[in-house]
Amino acid sequence: MRRCGWLLTSIIILAVAGCGGDGLTVTRGTVTLDGHPLERGQIDFEPADGPGPRASAKIHDGQYEVRVTPGKMKVRITGGKVVGQHPFSEDPGSPPVEDIQPLVPERYNVKSTLVREITTSQSVYDFDLTSAP
Repeated sequence: MRRCGWLLTSIIILAVAGCGGDGLTVTRGTVTLDGHPLERGQIDFEPADGPGPRASAKIHDGQYEVRVTPGKMKVRITGGKVVGQHPFSEDPGSPPVEDIQPLVPERYNVKSTLVREITTSQSVYDFDLTSAP
């Protein structure tokens, strides 16, 4: 019986030590453009003060979830909507590829000014973007 108690204690200690040991925190949120969920896109987090670990996630129907290193992060958001399809190549059996119309202005991606302080005590970061300057 004593061995079972020791074994159970060891398993619990190992499980707790393994949780969150990578220093990342789960971050999730909503991305809207002009009040509507961004249909599809990508969100990128990179250290605002220089080199360091980056994180990216796909945005689907305005929602994202990503594991990020806590700290001050520059955020870049790209996205658009599907406006059609075209063949991947000139081969008749080529699969179709979606045509995406970019919707998110450069001030949120290439020239992003978005910065968030990612903490372990907060897990939701929403972004309400506008297409008008």
